[in-house]
Amino acid sequence: MRRAYHAFLAGLLAGLTGLALPGQPAQAAAPCSRGRAEGVQAVPALPWAQHWLNLEQAWPLANEGAGVRVAVLDTGVDRRHPQLASAVLPGRDFVDGGDGRVDCTGHGTGVAGLIAARRDASVGFAGVAPQAHILPVRVMERVEDDVDPSIVGAGVDWAVANGARVIVVAFTLTGDSPAVRAAVGRAIARDVVVVAATGEGDDGYFPAAYDGVIGVNAIAATGVAGTQARTGAMVDLAAPGEKMTTSTPARGHTIYNGGSDLASAVVAGVAALVRAHRPDLSGAQVAARLAATADPAMGRGSAYGDGIVNPVRALSEPLTEVAPVAPERMPSPQAKTRPAVGVGPIVAAACAIGTVVVIAVVVLRRLRRRMALAWNERRPV
Repeated sequence: MRRAYHAFLAGLLAGLTGLALPGQPAQAAAPCSRGRAEGVQAVPALPWAQHWLNLEQAWPLANEGAGVRVAVLDTGVDRRHPQLASAVLPGRDFVDGGDGRVDCTGHGTGVAGLIAARRDASVGFAGVAPQAHILPVRVMERVEDDVDPSIVGAGVDWAVANGARVIVVAFTLTGDSPAVRAAVGRAIARDVVVVAATGEGDDGYFPAAYDGVIGVNAIAATGVAGTQARTGAMVDLAAPGEKMTTSTPARGHTIYNGGSDLASAVVAGVAALVRAHRPDLSGAQVAARLAATADPAMGRGSAYGDGIVNPVRALSEPLTEVAPVAPERMPSPQAKTRPAVGVGPIVAAACAIGTVVVIAVVVLRRLRRRMALAWNERRPV
């Protein structure tokens, strides 16, 4: 995920203006001492991910996610973008102070755009839940920086205290952090849906590995996960995440190389739609609905979890709702476990069937031999 972001950032900074807008007060650039990316050009075409997700059909079912707050723990969210201006609420900046609505590099703005960018007739791009609201929680300046886990934990707690119904962590930590683990446990206990990127290659996979967190892998337009996608119990769902059109700071759009970071934003948007459509569901029931209505993956293996998220099915299919299991207050740092479909019972059944067949053949042969001897004895000489 970080390697993909480095490639994206290099291209973005090369093609976008790197300084603040003319006439802007000098102090406004202080949080971005290493430069500030700003978008220029809009992408008018309909992105492949929106076509894949069939959002035009999903939006009317959930009032486009209206009334749901989604906290984005990231690099901040630029409120100047026309499609985000009415979507971004005052948040919290744990790095430089402020309300979190400054983004130096664009990662948080891209994540927020995929969740809640407003619809615009002049462009094809819009967020998965274009009437949801974004609560920006700035916990770092750049995703390639080392992130302080204690800040991430504080950011999760702040988001819960300020009304977030969905929290997305579109980056990974390299190891288990008691502070993050405890904060995530408190969020889940408060009925918040927590979504996280699983990472790629040698990235870490926390907090996606914690119990109760929806860990997300990315698929490309082919429906197949990347070669560096995570496999294992930390993966709960897959979603579009490669070559994604999304918003850039100030204005415009870019096609982001992406990965599980952007895929987690997509799933967070779908969770917001479900929360708007079914406010009676608990966070655990929302997660269960997303899993139960996911489409079978085109690829194979544990890189897809329960399948590829499907917003229309998640909003429309009747399911037998079960009472959620009360989450642990502090989820285990070990990777989540999934019931494995073992081959032991299959092998045992095959051996039993084979044994029966062999016995039947032996019995039939002996019976034929005895019948033949009896016939020979009865024939007249």
